[in-house]
Amino acid sequence: MYAGALLATAARLAWDPSTYTWFRFLCAAQYRVSAAYVLAAGLWLAALVYLAAAAAHRSASHSHCLHLYAAGVACLGVSEVGYGAWMGVSLAAWWRSAPQAELARRGMDLMHDIKPALLAFTRYKDLVRPLYDIIEEMEREAPNNAFVIIVFGVVGAALQVAAFVMARILARRAGEAARVPRPPAAPDAADDSDAADEPPPPHWRKDANLRMYTILDKIF
Repeated sequence: MYAGALLATAARLAWDPSTYTWFRFLCAAQYRVSAAYVLAAGLWLAALVYLAAAAAHRSASHSHCLHLYAAGVACLGVSEVGYGAWMGVSLAAWWRSAPQAELARRGMDLMHDIKPALLAFTRYKDLVRPLYDIIEEMEREAPNNAFVIIVFGVVGAALQVAAFVMARILARRAGEAARVPRPPAAPDAADDSDAADEPPPPHWRKDANLRMYTILDKIF
């Protein structure tokens, strides 16, 4: 799920003008790094899914795949921490001193001035009122984006920690099971090839004939 979400976000950052135009204009460096990192993280997660499937279906390399999976999850977690720290520091510096940050602040003030100006266009009332409602909804629902990002980030971090721990536990169990010597296989009861080579006991023919005559005597 997270791999698909990251790849879809990378596609939007590359080809959806409603997503990348304002981001690229205001934060060019952060846009380039984010587009590259989101794509790489999505591909990395997809590769981890393949490793998990390989560990479940290949008993010969089960422990090796689990160790690679745990290492891949750890590398992804470290990269996420590094990316988040860099984004936080760079955006804080951008907000304090970048000229584009001043444009963003003026743009937010402009939105407050546009709303009353829209209501003055009585000639286009049927068009102005929906635009006004859209702007109101955008301002009202914008904080939900930050809430969703925080929730998904916390859930994703918890899932990555759980995946790393479970992979390490399963890899250790697989290694212990591989080191335990297996008992020799029990002979098959239906396989009487060895018994056929053994010599028959003495007087077996005489005893067999005697039993056969006894059975025939009881029948007739």
